Amino acid sequence: SYVSKMSDKEKATRDKGLHDERKNDLAKNTVGKNAKDREKYFHDDDMSIDDMVTKEKLSKGYDYESNAVDNLSKKRRGPIRDIYGEEEEYGAGLQNSLRNMESRDKRMKIANLEDKAKKQQIAEYQKQESIHSKDRLNPENPRFPRHMLIAMGTRAYLMLKAGGRLCDGHCLIAPIQLSVSATNCDEDTLEEIRNFKKCLIRMFDATEKECVFIETAMGLDRHPHGYIECVPLPRSKFANAPMYFKKAINEAEDEFEAQNRALIDTRGVKKLATKIPKHMPYFAVDFGLQGGFAHVIENERDFSKSFGLDILAGILNVPADIVARQRSSIDEEKQLAMGFSTSFEEFDWTKALKE
Repeated sequence: SYVSKMSDKEKATRDKGLHDERKNDLAKNTVGKNAKDREKYFHDDDMSIDDMVTKEKLSKGYDYESNAVDNLSKKRRGPIRDIYGEEEEYGAGLQNSLRNMESRDKRMKIANLEDKAKKQQIAEYQKQESIHSKDRLNPENPRFPRHMLIAMGTRAYLMLKAGGRLCDGHCLIAPIQLSVSATNCDEDTLEEIRNFKKCLIRMFDATEKECVFIETAMGLDRHPHGYIECVPLPRSKFANAPMYFKKAINEAEDEFEAQNRALIDTRGVKKLATKIPKHMPYFAVDFGLQGGFAHVIENERDFSKSFGLDILAGILNVPADIVARQRSSIDEEKQLAMGFSTSFEEFDWTKALKE
């Protein structure tokens, strides 16, 4: 080839030209404060042409073209980097980022749940406040007819009925704390209700009367304040009362539509909740402390709220519209309450709580 025919001096001259050209290129591309002061770019930059000729003769096999190409390739490659180290560093950073994202998402979820729970608590509190403010049987309500109150225990109280009284002595027993029905009352409340029943039975027994206790638990989703009404009947009329109620309950709802047995016998049953599940609407009647009958109300739209009072009005031979009559004057109600309290005082079990 042409290169192999060149003399040593020609090769040295050529290589010197290549070196000078490469140095000029590097000088143009060099940056930094020492660029102007740099004198050597290759290890043989200070060699003269004669030195190069001598070296060429001695080495013969040295390839200056390969040397130039190698220097150029080194420039293009730049400094060798630790690829695996970078990947490990990047991987660790990614894992940290993912952990931070998961932690942030978890904190956001917890914050959202706490905010939701707080809003639910506020809504429930406001709902309960609204229910209590409308509850006229709540003794703490300003609209509670306190002048009709006869006696109060720790869990339940006794008061005269404010309106729609069927007869003298028509009263009601209610839990102090809101409870929609007797089946939802706790054991202590049921015990105090039973104590009031015993006292009323003894009190009316002195006047040859018997007590009929009725409860109509309806509209439970509206959280009404449950209560039990006591209506004293002359003994002559009381004897036939179970027959009237049994007949009326069996005819209350269409037997083909009713899924539950119409009449539930509660005689000898101490706790109504063993016969009727909680939160179920029902009607119940007890004759004294011996129990009586109950009926699960399947269709509240077809069942009258005054069902039990209408039957008792028929037994007492009083006008049916008496149930819907408005309250008497405050003065008349105070006189009725005073007379009832005088009769009840002898049998009042709550006096023991004050001693």
